[in-house]
Amino acid sequence: MTQDYLAFFGLFAPRAAATDVTVWHKHNPILPVRLTDGTSLNPSGQIWRRFHLGEWEYKQDPETLDDYEARQF
Repeated sequence: MTQDYLAFFGLFAPRAAATDVTVWHKHNPILPVRLTDGTSLNPSGQIWRRFHLGEWEYKQDPETLDDYEARQF
């Protein structure tokens, strides 16, 4: 019974800092985002993001030749 009370009061304890998710994953932004290398977004190329040191980082794959040719038609 005592453990139940301790678990209840644990809900109000300070939370641990957000953990870094250093794995890049695909992202489809609605609004433009700032890339980590400072380059501008190109119309094609997949955007990737990760949560690192308390903020989101974004990068974009370069456009491949197949992507470019697909856009032409």
